[in-house]
Amino acid sequence: MTESRPGRIPVGDPIALRFDPETKYRLDEMAEGIGPRRFGALIRVACRRLVTQPKAVGNRLEEARRLSAVRRAVPLVMLTLKLEPETAQKFRVLAAEYGTTVSALMRIALHRFLEAPGRYKHPMLREAGRTGLSDKVEVMVNPSAKQQVWGLAGRHGDKLSTALVRVALRRLLDEPGDLAGDLENIAPLRDLRPEIFSARVNVHFDAPLRDRLDALAALVGSDRAELMRLAAERVLEAPGMIEHAVNHEIFRSEKNRAYLLARHVRRQERRRTQPD
Repeated sequence: MTESRPGRIPVGDPIALRFDPETKYRLDEMAEGIGPRRFGALIRVACRRLVTQPKAVGNRLEEARRLSAVRRAVPLVMLTLKLEPETAQKFRVLAAEYGTTVSALMRIALHRFLEAPGRYKHPMLREAGRTGLSDKVEVMVNPSAKQQVWGLAGRHGDKLSTALVRVALRRLLDEPGDLAGDLENIAPLRDLRPEIFSARVNVHFDAPLRDRLDALAALVGSDRAELMRLAAERVLEAPGMIEHAVNHEIFRSEKNRAYLLARHVRRQERRRTQPD
């Protein structure tokens, strides 16, 4: 509470939040419908509801992350390899053995290679000189993996990229390792575009609310920013008695509460009666 703004309680230091433009626009509309300068209070109300009703937060986070990944997924790109018949057959047999596709195996092979390329120049040059590559095998790979392999191969000459891909494939065939685990954790992954939250706003948070958010974030394996976005989505989906809650958030001091709330009602009445 301050002399210049009686009845209002300082709410702590500002925290920079980021939203996607559509969510920010919807929050602005909701806050504007309640009264002037209500955005920060709206976000605090949303977060208070989240920390006092944390049920299903973990499931909502998981679903939000899944939808985010679907929206940001980059399609796989096709790559055509030429292999000698026996290698192509061995490749297909290994895929059948694990109930998967040659594309999934190829993505694992490239992932392993890029994680630990080791000495690849001479094997690549030997691979480039091979003959008898009569079987064509088409595989779907991650765009970034393809570009990284192309970049590594390009250091040593033109037209060596597919030779380097075959090096990665032969390593997989020679040492399958934990293919079952990699098929579950690596093969399904898609390149993801960065998630961009371009709408930025500062919101003041009191220390107790900030601490409760951080505690909940640690409990569900999240962070403060992600929880705040989830809280905003929740309040947009189910606002409930949002106007009462936001005004209570602003006028939390007992001093002058009646006067301030009455002034708010008068302002709202004027807003409703003003012609468009």
